[in-house]
Amino acid sequence: MLIYRFKVTCEEHDGFLREIEIQPNQTFLDFHHIIIDSSELLHCERASFFMTDKKYKKDKEISLKSEKRQIRKYDDDLDQIVTESLTLPLMKNSKIKEYIEDPHQKMIYEFEGREHFSFHIELFKIFPSEGNISFPRNTKRIAELPKKPELPTLNPPIVPVNKIVVPKVPLPKITELVKFDDIVEDEQELATIESELGALIEEDDTSSFDIAEPEVTSEDEFSFSNQEDDDQDEKLDHIEDYEDIESLDKRLSGYDRDTDDY
Repeated sequence: MLIYRFKVTCEEHDGFLREIEIQPNQTFLDFHHIIIDSSELLHCERASFFMTDKKYKKDKEISLKSEKRQIRKYDDDLDQIVTESLTLPLMKNSKIKEYIEDPHQKMIYEFEGREHFSFHIELFKIFPSEGNISFPRNTKRIAELPKKPELPTLNPPIVPVNKIVVPKVPLPKITELVKFDDIVEDEQELATIESELGALIEEDDTSSFDIAEPEVTSEDEFSFSNQEDDDQDEKLDHIEDYEDIESLDKRLSGYDRDTDDY
């Protein structure tokens, strides 16, 4: 079985070199994995191989994932340039031998991940395999690609929270409370205080039931005398209380006058 040996250089970094051997029946996906492994690159979401001419002018594209491209080309029938939508072939379905047209075939490999790199690939040797060797493999390795420093993770700023400070009230010392245990009660003094309180309570009880009698004023006497006169007048208002009609006429004769006579 024949083996292809490719030379891989980096367009952005001189001195970088990898020599990779791969079988013609293997796919571009195998080629993709051996390049990123030998270059110590992280796996990416987008990558493509481009078949080129001797001056690395891009022609056919083979993509890592399914993508569509708008391609402008000349249409002989219409005699004008037209735009067509083309679905790119996938690496996993494309074998390397299907795209090798020159013993010194050239390609471009573009890697688009956390970093972007463009590699020039050239086929420079075809030879039969010897023994049981697994392919693809990296046979020569010179220099390394520069790695971007990882940015430190920034912790969000801590917003200070205003705390409510509650003042602490000091508790009384136990030693100060124990001092009250040393006080000795005087029974004779307590008995004297109780007797004095009892005497004061008795005095308050007797004075609370003394009710003063109301005084009779002169006005009240006058009111009673007037009431007696009224009662006498009421008694004399009856005709039976007069001895004769003449005396009654004399009393009532004054009511016949008009107000103007006074």
